[in-house]
Amino acid sequence: MPTTDFLPSRDGDLVPWTENFITIATANLTVLGLVTGDMTTLTTNKTNYSTGLNNAVAKQAESKAATDNKNIKRSTLSANIRDLARQIQAHPGVSDSLKVQLGLKPSDPTPTPSIPQIPTELTLTTISGALISLKWNRNGNSQGTIFVVEASGVPDHAFMIIDSTTKTTLETPYRNPTGSTFFRVRAKKNDQTSDPSNVIVI
Repeated sequence: MPTTDFLPSRDGDLVPWTENFITIATANLTVLGLVTGDMTTLTTNKTNYSTGLNNAVAKQAESKAATDNKNIKRSTLSANIRDLARQIQAHPGVSDSLKVQLGLKPSDPTPTPSIPQIPTELTLTTISGALISLKWNRNGNSQGTIFVVEASGVPDHAFMIIDSTTKTTLETPYRNPTGSTFFRVRAKKNDQTSDPSNVIVI
């Protein structure tokens, strides 16, 4: 529903609007049924508002400068802490309990192998013509995991790789011209590949 308010919605536009109003109204006081005192009061209120607006703008700029300065100092502090933490983690004489007291995470002597997880929630959307968009959930797979997209003209049989990506979406024009096309996705890390995702058909 369109607004019926004649006043400008932007703070910065209200002062020039009011100044124009005062100029026109002052030149037509009698016709408008107004008196000089009306304009005096309006001018005072306009001046007060203009001062308040300027103060607010200055405070906003000051706040932004303070926030930027804080962020720079935080970045410097964080880099300093991380540098010291790396030194401590690399020092063989530091016990895990002391690391915990410092707020650091003890190093894991036997890290769990990164096993690719089955992608989930595979969906398909037609974009235009033969172009389609596939989307899936990475299901805990880390950034950099390769997702292998496979297609087949027969359900659960003879799937072939049509593309691969590290993203969780893929646009492809691939489609079986003689019938349905079935799609699925696998996650691959190093030399390990997950079982396939759910199968979706177009």
